[in-house]
Parts: sequence; structure tokens; C-alpha cells
Amino acid sequence: MSKLRPWIAASLFALSISTSHLQAQQAVTVAADYAKTASVVKLLQNDDGGFASEKGGASSVGATNSAVRVLKHVGGSVPNVIKAVAYVKSCFVAGENGTGGIASTPGGKPDLMTTCIGLLAWGDLQIEPGTEVPACLKYLSENSKSFEEVRMSIAAFEAVKQSDKPTFERWTKQMESMANTDGTFGQGDKAAFMTGGTIAAFLRMGQPIHDARKILSVDLIRKAQKSDGGWSDKPGDKGDIGATYRVMRSMYMMREKPDMKRLYQFIADRRTETGLYAAVPGEKGNLGSTYTATIVLWWARQLENLEPVPELAGFTPLFNGRDLNGWSGDSSVWKVEDGQLVGSTETGLSKNNFLATEEEFKDSILKFAFKLKDGQGNSGMQFRSQRGTGELAHEMIGYQADIGEKYWGCLYDESRRNKVLTQAPESIMKKIDADGWNSYTIRCLGPQNTLYMNGSISANYRETDENIPLDGRFATQVHSGKGPFEIRYKDIMVQRVPRPEVRSMDDEQKPGFQLRTLKTPGHGNRKYTLFLPANYSEAKSLPTILFLHGSGERGEDGIVNAQIGLGAAVLARQANFPAIVIFAQARENWNADKPDAQAALATLDEVAARFKVDPNRIILTGLSMGGRGAWEIASANRNRFSAVVPICSPARIESANQLKTLPLWSIVGDADRVETVRSMRAMTSKLIEEGSTARYTEYRGVGHNSWDRAYNDRELLDWMLAQKRNGS
Repeated sequence: MSKLRPWIAASLFALSISTSHLQAQQAVTVAADYAKTASVVKLLQNDDGGFASEKGGASSVGATNSAVRVLKHVGGSVPNVIKAVAYVKSCFVAGENGTGGIASTPGGKPDLMTTCIGLLAWGDLQIEPGTEVPACLKYLSENSKSFEEVRMSIAAFEAVKQSDKPTFERWTKQMESMANTDGTFGQGDKAAFMTGGTIAAFLRMGQPIHDARKILSVDLIRKAQKSDGGWSDKPGDKGDIGATYRVMRSMYMMREKPDMKRLYQFIADRRTETGLYAAVPGEKGNLGSTYTATIVLWWARQLENLEPVPELAGFTPLFNGRDLNGWSGDSSVWKVEDGQLVGSTETGLSKNNFLATEEEFKDSILKFAFKLKDGQGNSGMQFRSQRGTGELAHEMIGYQADIGEKYWGCLYDESRRNKVLTQAPESIMKKIDADGWNSYTIRCLGPQNTLYMNGSISANYRETDENIPLDGRFATQVHSGKGPFEIRYKDIMVQRVPRPEVRSMDDEQKPGFQLRTLKTPGHGNRKYTLFLPANYSEAKSLPTILFLHGSGERGEDGIVNAQIGLGAAVLARQANFPAIVIFAQARENWNADKPDAQAALATLDEVAARFKVDPNRIILTGLSMGGRGAWEIASANRNRFSAVVPICSPARIESANQLKTLPLWSIVGDADRVETVRSMRAMTSKLIEEGSTARYTEYRGVGHNSWDRAYNDRELLDWMLAQKRNGS
């Protein structure tokens, strides 16, 4: 089996489940499948930066576009994204009168369809437009004639985020002339195929689809779904993966679902042992079919309000998909079915019923997917809760992330204050699929409780009553009332985060997280968190990491700065984490010449004086605002650190000369701000030009939070700890 990404390998647990289409949707299984696909596709990149269709083959723009898009839709990374960008740019060929096209290979002859594909890669890799993109778009505008040429050209315009009103008006008229009297397109077996492609083209151009056309189109597409779950432009009961890709694009853009059960099975039937997908079940997998299959899955999961690429980095499953191990409750109400946790009643319940975790949790982040049958009834996920006693023995007492009619996304206080603490905004309802899957994320950090439903904040509540406990269990609910009722949960994952505590002088040498105070002349007391590993001993000096948080963790409590990013990764592996970690806290920013940066370095000095710090292995890392701080502080103190790891933050390119001798690995998600991505690429290129051995990673499809994946990657940790100051 291909090697899994370290963060996935660490998160996998023994799942003895079948490979049915339903259980294949389990987040852990999906993530493992995607990691295998990514590991195969990454091997297709050649030394010239381009990708080949098969390992060892010649690079081409078409294969490069397919590969980088597959890696996006399975959450991988391009081994050398800077070379990939250079390869795509090298295939541009300038034409006459301000036009230009893209050839399949450098020095080749451009053509219209390859230019379209090249622009798809151009946009997906977030390459700066330069003069090349306008030239290509002019070429497409002047030369696209047939429907296929127009359709692909529209996709190219969308990929590079450009529009051309006169051209779009001309293309719209051309396609409208093909319409049937009812507003659909094509005849017979080609109807769904043509309708799907044309509707998607309209939407890509920003053209609205009136209700009557949408209703007829969606109905046509649903009825045309084959028995095997796909679509085709040919007669018979077998679907074609290319036609399925085109039809599903329109369904995704219209936010409409076909028969999802059959669709998932259609794609699963084409997956091969290699991790690639085949055009026909039983055949050899190939890059082209993998391209279409993984994008269809990416659309399908989003239509079900699921993470398109399940992110397991830093999270641990709370539900194993097989049984109720780790949970306690009434087995007549709660069961496991199709790898999902199901609470149900046919006749109704006179009292609320809860299934609770046996483990109690302190500060943590919980995420899960849920499905309320027919959108009827009421349920919820308890957190920071305890079982009641006496007359309330059937109850859970504590906070509830509410689910169901009139309460979607609300924060309720169950069996305590018995009221809604925070009402969800009306905008949340626009994202609710009442009888389909939805997702919740619950963040419990200190007194702050934040709920996210389908990715949007639905409740934000800070507890002011010091008597309210901030620890407790998670629990799922079946509400009292008439039956029948059913709620399903899956992908229940938790990330534990540290809550450091003040220690006495006698206990400060003990392993774990402790809250300390640095006294600084002129700037008052500065609280910070210190982690000492389990193998800490006065007899051995250890590598030490100085971590700089992002803007959201600014303050003076010394705690929240350890709860986002590296702190959670350390806590997950605290039994064998091999380094001392300092979590400094800024009040304003990490500019190298400002008090916050000076206090962070003073904190490092204090820890080095009191604890066994190896002076030749001091690593500086930070995320977002802290990533910028890592660039800046390292530049101003380049002889102090053995390695620098800035995450998701731009850099001043003029500082490259000061940083070129430092071991440096920068990381970002390519779905972060485009300015951030381009800045980090430019900085890496400049460092390499200056003679640096700097490493650079872009996680495909990952947004600003690239830190969970980075800090849970064992390869990164091993690299950081292996570096020594000045090569000592």
C-alpha cells in the first residue's frame, strides 16, 4: 500500500466495516482513500515541473492540469509547486495582434482546446495573469465556434476569474438558439448531457437560470440517471464517467442532488487497488478518469454539507462506526447502522433520552455530521455536560448545540437555565438541508463557546457565570415527544486542546502544560504557557520550540495562545513529544522591533535559564500573524535559531538575504488569500536564488487553517528537531 500522509496514518483506527457505498463515506475511510490517490498522483511530476499521464512518461499541460486538480480534490500537495507553475507558463506561445495560446509542451504549437486546458491549470495554480492570460482569452474569444469550443472557453474564463460581456452575450445567444421549446437542450439520450453542459455554461457566465428552466432541467437530469448511478449520452443502462462529470457540474452549481446512493456506488465501482479510477469497472485506472471521479466526489460531498476533503489532522474519532464502545445510554433508542450512530423511536418518548461519552473533556473542538429524518423533530449535541441525578437522572445538564425545527444552530442550556442562550441568525437557515446531511463544529475554549453550522457561525457565547463548569461529556439527544423520529450522526471527531494551569515552584519541573509569568521591565507581567515533555530530565538538554500565535489569540491570559495550532498537536502526542515548547503571547503584533517580540525572546531567555534547553536546537515557528513574526524575528536574530517554520503568512522579500543561511520550511494552503500564496512562493524562489535550501509546501484545497495539518505532520516535526544552529 502507498504510504499515507503522516497526519492520516496517525489518525486511522481499526475499522472493521464493509466497503459499501454508505460506509465508504465515513470520513476516516474517505481520507485514507484520498491519501492513497494523492500518493500515486504525486509520483507523476517530472523534473521539468510538469506531470505525465503515467509514471516515467513525458510531461504535458493536459496531464499537469489533471494532476494538480486531482491533488486539490483529494487534499494532497504538489511536490514542487514552483516548478509546476514555471512549466505551465513555459507552454505559453505569443501570437499576433495581442493574442496567444498554450501548447501541450514547451515550444509546441498552441491550439484552442489546449489553451482552455492550460488556463484551467493557470487558474487552479493561482498563477499571476501577466500578459499571457489576456492574450489567451482574446484568442479564445476570436476563435471559439463550436459548442464544445465555446463551453471549454467559458470554463477557461471562469478559471482565471475573468469575464467579457460582449463575448458572453454572443455565446449566450448561440447556446439559446439550441434550446428546446421547454428550455432544455438536446434530444433523447443526449438530453441530460446537453442540458447539464449548457446550464453549467450559463451559470459560469453569470447568467441566471429562471425557475421554470431549472425545474425542468433538474427533473430531466434526475430521470436520466442510469441504473448504475451515472449518466451517458448514449442509449443503454450504463453510465459514462465523462458524461457523469458534465451533468454533475450543473447539479452542483444549481445546488440540487440526484440519487446520491447510486452516484456514490457508480464512483466506487471505478476505484482500483492503485488508488486511481478507471473509465469502466474492472479496467486499469488512469489519470483522466481519476480527474473526473474525484471532482464528482468533491461536488457530491459538498451537496451533502460534508467536508469535501475530510480533515483529520489533529482530530480523533469519538465513534468507531461499529458499536457503542465509549458511549453509554439506552440501547433500545440508540444503535449503529451503516456505520452511523442512530437514535430513533417509533412511538415517541415521554422523556428526553441521551447517549453520552464515557470520557469527560476539557477545552476541545468537536465536529460531526448529522441527518434528521424528514427534517422533523428535535435533537442536539450536548457538550460540557453531566448526567443528572434524582428526578433529572434521565437528563444531561449543560450546553446543547440544538438541531431541529425552529432551533437550528441555536445554543441551548439544557436542564439548567432551560433557555436559548444564543439564537442562530436567519442566514443559517439558507444553508440547512432539513432532511439531508448537515455539519456542526463546536469550539469550547475557556469560557468561550462557538457553534458553526455548515461552516457559518450560528452561536457565539462567552460564559460569565464562574459557577458554570467548563468540563464535561458530549451527548446526543432524542427529544421527548411523539414518534416516529430518527436522527443519524457520523464522522464524530474531537480535537483536545491544552488548558495550562499555574504550578508551584516545587512542581515547575514536572511534565505537561503550565501557566507561567514573565516579569519584564517597563512592560509589566507577561503570561505564557510552557510545555515540558514526558522525557524531561535535568540530565539532558532538549530541543526547544518558540511558538507565535495568530491575531485571534492576542491578549494577556497566557492560555489561548497555546490552544490554537501547535498546542493541540503537542497535547495529542504529549506522551512522546520530544521537545520543550514555549507559547508566548502578543498584545499587539510580532514585529521584531516591538515589545511583544522582545518579550517573546525574553521568555525564551528565562526558560533557557531555568530549564534544560539545548542552545543549538531552538526552533522558531508561528501561524498567520505569528508566521509573519517568525519571518521577521528570525531575520533580525538569524544566529539564534536552528530552524524557522512560518505558516500561512507572507514575507518581505528583501529579508531573503538575512534568512538564506537558516534551515527554513514555509507552509500554506493554496485556498488561502491569493496574495499570501504568491508572496510565499516568491519568497521561496528568492531564497533558493540566494543559495538557500528552503523547503516549501502548499496543501491543495486548504484555506487559512493549514497549521493543523502542518503541526500534525511527523515529517515536519522530525525535520525541525534534526536541524542544528550554525551546523553545529
